[in-house]
Amino acid sequence: MNDSRQGCSAASIVFLIIAVAAFILFRKLFWWVLGFLILIVILISVSLLVYNSRQKKKRNEMVADGITAGEVADYFKNADQRVQAVRRNYFKLKDDKMRAELDLITDRFKKISEIVKGDLTDFKQARRYLNTMLSSLETIVDQSVKLFNVPEKSEEISTSLKKAAEGMILLRQSADKQIDKLHENNLLELDVEIEVLKKTLASRGLIEPEEGNNEL
Repeated sequence: MNDSRQGCSAASIVFLIIAVAAFILFRKLFWWVLGFLILIVILISVSLLVYNSRQKKKRNEMVADGITAGEVADYFKNADQRVQAVRRNYFKLKDDKMRAELDLITDRFKKISEIVKGDLTDFKQARRYLNTMLSSLETIVDQSVKLFNVPEKSEEISTSLKKAAEGMILLRQSADKQIDKLHENNLLELDVEIEVLKKTLASRGLIEPEEGNNEL
């Protein structure tokens, strides 16, 4: 009986010793792990501060006459959003040719954007053209969607839709000219083409005479 009690006491002592040793070990390990995690958090925070500082400095960098990198980035982000908003009406254009023209115009927009991003000295002039192009496209597509939704198509509506399709062709052809002008760096003719495009679309009743602002 005494042997049994002595065995239990010995086991209890051994267990107690092991428990104390484990507590001391894991307590030290806990503080090591906590310290390591705190160090990681500090390093990440410092890295983010440095990154944000560099990004801010980069955005404020002048890349053209009176134009910062941030302005350029914001412009193309906004312009891309406008294009995507127009394309959400893609299947509402119940005409295969008009949808095809919308695809082509979108492609031309991307090409012009790529050229301008590669040489930002043309940014101001190209921005004027892209503003005219996008505002005209928005108007034509919006009006066309409304006309397609009319149950009974009168002759007047059919004529308006035909003009809208022709307007999209004009936009695409004009964009092709602008791509050539940008490759040639012929900015004077690019400015002239902007006015010609606006007047042509306005004369067909596709946009208002004052549409196509120079700034976004």
